[in-house]
Amino acid sequence: MEDNSTDTVVAQSNSSEEEIHATDIVFDCPHCNHSLVIDYRGAGLEIDCVECKQPVTVPIPAGMIIDDLDLSTGEVLTQLFQTRRTLLKSEQRIATLEESIDSLKLRRKELEKSRITTLHRCAELVTMCQTMLKQNNDLVGSINRMQSIISEEQQL
Repeated sequence: MEDNSTDTVVAQSNSSEEEIHATDIVFDCPHCNHSLVIDYRGAGLEIDCVECKQPVTVPIPAGMIIDDLDLSTGEVLTQLFQTRRTLLKSEQRIATLEESIDSLKLRRKELEKSRITTLHRCAELVTMCQTMLKQNNDLVGSINRMQSIISEEQQL
């Protein structure tokens, strides 16, 4: 079966990497002035702006008659089947992505719990180090005092 992906009506940003054809309609969103490009078969349709998500009616170019866009029953059925297949694939992809999101949320929750435990353990280690340093300073002070007393006794 031949690929009719160019037959789909898709609005895109004018700054997109996709090529703009002579038959495409280029227009600005009336809400946000974002430049939009759509296949000529989108003339007269209402779409959502890719930038602001507001509904926009695609302008009909001067001299164009919408009846010129009518397709045969076979072409409509072919597009319908392609659209259904695309929808099914998209729904499957959505389900897969939602499972991934749920898995990532669970992993994030586990990691956050582990991070909190690690922070508490680090705080405990800092407290222990501070206690040891204080004890070490106290010990050094006591040893210095003992040496001082010994020196005084030796001079007597």
